[in-house]
Amino acid sequence: MPNLYISHDSALHYWRSNPSRYVLEGLDQNIRALRNLPETAQQVSEFGLSELEFGPDPIHVLVPPGASRHGSQRLAFHTQGSKLPPHSLCPLHGGIHVVSPEICLVQMCNTLSLAKALEIGVEFCGTYALRPSGIEEKGDRDYVLMDAERFRRRVKGWSGLHGLVKARVVAQYLKNGSASPMETKLYLLLCLPQKHGGYNLGQPELNGEVDAPEEAKHILRQDKIRPDELWRDEHVVVEYDGEYHNDPQQAARDELRRSVLESMGYTVFVFKKQHVYNPLVFATMAEAVAAKLGKRVRPLTLKQELARETLRKELLG
Repeated sequence: MPNLYISHDSALHYWRSNPSRYVLEGLDQNIRALRNLPETAQQVSEFGLSELEFGPDPIHVLVPPGASRHGSQRLAFHTQGSKLPPHSLCPLHGGIHVVSPEICLVQMCNTLSLAKALEIGVEFCGTYALRPSGIEEKGDRDYVLMDAERFRRRVKGWSGLHGLVKARVVAQYLKNGSASPMETKLYLLLCLPQKHGGYNLGQPELNGEVDAPEEAKHILRQDKIRPDELWRDEHVVVEYDGEYHNDPQQAARDELRRSVLESMGYTVFVFKKQHVYNPLVFATMAEAVAAKLGKRVRPLTLKQELARETLRKELLG
């Protein structure tokens, strides 16, 4: 039976469709070379490719050099000249395989900007998924697709994959733990180096755990507090309040949580959507966070100013 190897945009669509976590556990360590590809359009149609599962045509697939490219109205072909690394493919059903989230990210690095590739990478390392329709949903995945540190180790040793050069840059700034698209955007805007458009505020923990004081656990109804961005040693916290935080009950819980953090010696900065989207307000708040962290925000060169404008445009539209 022929095999089909889903890749690039179609693989991204698949992983964003919230597949079962058990698909990841089926990563095939033996299929490193592409083989038994369909040779006719009829064979392609027999796979029953679903737009819901892999997105609209053309479906992106991997093929070895010189492979027959029949069924090209439905398929977009990407040549893979060398053997794939171990753990690169997930067998799905009926001869269909999809590249792993790590390989998918490397492939997307070949066509996307650094900012857009980082958004995907932090999403894959987080607990949310952007639905293929573009609808942003928070906390809609109870498992992570990828681990940032493992990705860093793997791209260091990989070769023969298009997109590796940018993927190695992306790997430097990947973080585990983001729980929403806006948390990811805020992290990138604040923490990327100035040469990439950020404010160079280092690498905080995203939703890292802080033990609540014994006397506060009953009031908070939780033992741990998980700030959106946490600089633990400096006792600095950044929170993003989206629209659902406007609910009176949620606002009261937020205020209580922040009061507890402040009683523990943390300085808490709260960013709202209007703060993030206003470049002047955002700059003032970012500089205040930097001052509390003991970091100096250096004047931008013309090249860095352009990088900042580009980063904001790509992340915020």
